[in-house]
Amino acid sequence: MAKAFAKSFYNSKEWAATRTYILKRDGYHCTEPGCPNTATEVHHIIELTPENIGNPAITMSETNLRSLCHECHQRITKQMKSCEQKGNVLVPIGFDANG
Repeated sequence: MAKAFAKSFYNSKEWAATRTYILKRDGYHCTEPGCPNTATEVHHIIELTPENIGNPAITMSETNLRSLCHECHQRITKQMKSCEQKGNVLVPIGFDANG
């Protein structure tokens, strides 16, 4: 569920179009490695905050968005919150052409 500061963003036509684009870009497949489920949600890799909600480089950037199934989205969000509470940072992992 969207936080109060982000509700107008998530209800915008711009977000709806971007969300649809990201799901199509990812072929409606959950991008979590090993997950065979259909993606139904779009996740912000850098979490939205009151400070960055107006920054399209975070809110709408293709590089900050990935398609996830509901279960993976819940799990990742829970992990992020747990890390925040412990004062840690979840670091995204990426791979280049050489693996």
